[in-house]
Amino acid sequence: MVVLEERFRDWGLTPAERDVALFAIKGMSTQEIATLRSTSEGTVKAQTNAIYRKAGVSGRPQLLSL
Repeated sequence: MVVLEERFRDWGLTPAERDVALFAIKGMSTQEIATLRSTSEGTVKAQTNAIYRKAGVSGRPQLLSL
């Protein structure tokens, strides 16, 4: 968990993006994350895209490989 927090900090993720990234890494779907965070799927998708951009990856598989 410490390694993840360091990566999230290095990437400059917002607290919301950190939550979304953690749930995504755990394998949750966009819909599941939206439900847990009481937000729309569109918001989660936008946050996920921001995470990928900040991490320098193009999708979830590459994010997981980091």
